[in-house]
Amino acid sequence: MRPQVFVVEGKNDQFKLEKCLDHPLIVTTNGSAIDDDKILILKKFDETHDIILFLDPDHAGERIRRIVSKHIQHVYHAFINKDVAKSKNLKKVGVEHADCDAVLHALSHIKHVTHHMESDITHSFLFHHGLTGSKESKQLRINVCQRLGIGITNGKTLYHRLHMFGINQKEVLEVIHESSSKKEVRTELSER
Repeated sequence: MRPQVFVVEGKNDQFKLEKCLDHPLIVTTNGSAIDDDKILILKKFDETHDIILFLDPDHAGERIRRIVSKHIQHVYHAFINKDVAKSKNLKKVGVEHADCDAVLHALSHIKHVTHHMESDITHSFLFHHGLTGSKESKQLRINVCQRLGIGITNGKTLYHRLHMFGINQKEVLEVIHESSSKKEVRTELSER
């Protein structure tokens, strides 16, 4: 891995990373309003550094991930779970509210976007295994996403992220198996 540049949303997120890490190089986006100047700065860093997107687990954070990922070649993603990133009054969520253990845990599970690997995940696979299309899908997705360290998603984003990170059916089934006592999942795993 090359030297790292962390992308966070605001100054409080920057202060949190500086508290938890030893002299990190950080670029702040100033909230969801990432401008062209910041993209140019990140493109310049991309020539020599790996860009790690460590953004809030909310809509604004996801928006920034999409925008930056379109422009940067050496992009990595770190996801922090909402449950460890809530403010004391429980009204806000963000990196700044997490403790250093949660920050370090998220950064120990950085995911790299794979441009050359292909995933065998299909929409019918997600539906067949209950990750989409049922009342229990949301909770199962939360469990799978947390275990894989890819951030909490809806069904469409789950499909995209599994492909983006080169995660295959076997890996997803292993996670489902770990969090489920369903006999049919264990049977299918043993057949693979």
